[in-house]
Amino acid sequence: MRTDKKTHSRGFTLIELMIVVAILAILASVAIVAYGQYARKAKNSEATSMLADIRIKQEAYRASFHQYATMQLDGLWMPDATPGVDARNWPVTGLVSSLEGAWRMLGVTPDHGVYFSYTCEAGAPGDAPNGPFGSLDIENQNDFWFAAQALQNLDEDAECGGFEIYSGQGKIVDLDEGEVGCP
Repeated sequence: MRTDKKTHSRGFTLIELMIVVAILAILASVAIVAYGQYARKAKNSEATSMLADIRIKQEAYRASFHQYATMQLDGLWMPDATPGVDARNWPVTGLVSSLEGAWRMLGVTPDHGVYFSYTCEAGAPGDAPNGPFGSLDIENQNDFWFAAQALQNLDEDAECGGFEIYSGQGKIVDLDEGEVGCP
């Protein structure tokens, strides 16, 4: 005579389900943080790419006209002075302002929306920078110079961060959030 006393497990216990849910929550939180960092790096690559393009085009402009081109007219920023979480289109109409014309003359016209606001100033030997570059110490007062800046406010607080580039330097300077004022 055989007696089968098989005990069948008909599902998971509450403890097992809670452990699975906790593991999924931890994985989801790690993924969300990683995605946020990835998105920020992708948006920052826009600024570094644009500033590198500005530097190349400024040097080409200087080779042709023996001075750097300036795009800062009355402290205006392109495409506007409101960097934020949404991409803004770079004006392409040609009807808006001489600021657009100055950027177009330099050859800087991105074909997609931008998250950063951009400005560029140039000067002759002995000229002092102004605007966002007013505190810039130009090392070579015997040569033409330019400085360009890209600012962002991706977390929409009152502090901006971004990048700068200067003539005579090949590197792009990182500006920590809060180090510069928003335009």
